[in-house]
Amino acid sequence: MIPMQQNFNNITFLTGNLECLEKISSIKVLPVFSDEVLSFLADLSNEILKDSRSKNYPDVVSYAFFIRKSSLINLKQTQNTQNRLGRGIAFHIAPSNVPVNFAVTFTDGLLAGNINIIRVSNKNFTQVDIICDAINKVVKTKHPQMEPYIQVIRYPHDEKITEMLSSICDVRLIWGGDQTISEIRKFQLPPRSIEYCFADRHSLAIIDSDFYLTQDANVIAKNFYIDTLYTDQNACSSPRLIVWTGNNIEAAKEQFWSAFLALAQKEYELPIIKVIDKFDAVCRLAAKGIHATKIGTSNRIVRVALEKLTEDLMIFKESGGLFYEYDTKNLQDIVPILTKPCQTISYLGVNKEDIKSIIENNGTRGGDRIISLGHTMDISIYWDGLNMVEAMSRIIAMD
Repeated sequence: MIPMQQNFNNITFLTGNLECLEKISSIKVLPVFSDEVLSFLADLSNEILKDSRSKNYPDVVSYAFFIRKSSLINLKQTQNTQNRLGRGIAFHIAPSNVPVNFAVTFTDGLLAGNINIIRVSNKNFTQVDIICDAINKVVKTKHPQMEPYIQVIRYPHDEKITEMLSSICDVRLIWGGDQTISEIRKFQLPPRSIEYCFADRHSLAIIDSDFYLTQDANVIAKNFYIDTLYTDQNACSSPRLIVWTGNNIEAAKEQFWSAFLALAQKEYELPIIKVIDKFDAVCRLAAKGIHATKIGTSNRIVRVALEKLTEDLMIFKESGGLFYEYDTKNLQDIVPILTKPCQTISYLGVNKEDIKSIIENNGTRGGDRIISLGHTMDISIYWDGLNMVEAMSRIIAMD
């Protein structure tokens, strides 16, 4: 039993309840990819897709497709699941700017066999409502035994609650900026507990101009929009830098940005503060002495042409439609950007093996993910160079 203190009345349960939380230390762990978890997630997928609200949110639909039974069975067949069990209680602190992340992280925790407590942002996201409503319905009607395994909660910034939940967990996952991580790390974990932090990252896209000009500009614009402005460029995987290569760069740029701007003007609601923030980032970049030229597309989409790629470029990154561009004949030029904070490299018309070779041959600390343009938001158990199911489970060694 966990002693509940008065301030825990501040917790709002989106799934689960206080009684489940009080007894959470006595809940058994499960094998990785257990049948009961796969069955629960399959029913959850169906329930999400039945919700009429889901069709308005591509990220919710993507999550529902990721947790289909056939999808997870195929994934299980690629994993070493022998003698693996959950570690215990996983305390997930989800980010405030990517609504469906909370579902992805607890799904990884479930597949790893853990009991999950997930703190979500106090911001109201319909995506969170859709998924939590579906969880509650599936638990109530088909899988009551799964209720303790998914405790989705909200609470104000209350250090005592975070400290208590940290004190009982076996795995802590912190999704957020560097400052958030530093604040939460003040709260100690039990000696045998482990922690994974998913801090500020940045990503880039590489586009071959010749290949691009053979494609449907509107399809590419939609794909790039999903990668970037659908999440207001807040996702770590959202490209901030576009590296252009090939022989028809200027023609490709003109077509690409024209199609993208037309879509953004129709689909993207630009917060006024973002206009100021983007202008500030460009001014700071200029003050730093990084040679760049601002290309006046619009307030909605701000493009900055670079003469050189430098390690400190992404200090000046900003969300809401600020993009850096660099033209090159030699992809080795991207090496200075491939520092530890660099996460995803998306590509169009470029050989992914060539990108991988650049990372391997130069021994870079960054570049954890290489994926085709339009798919940076795809859901996977692999994140920031980790197999999340392996990372959150333990193996029983036998001779």
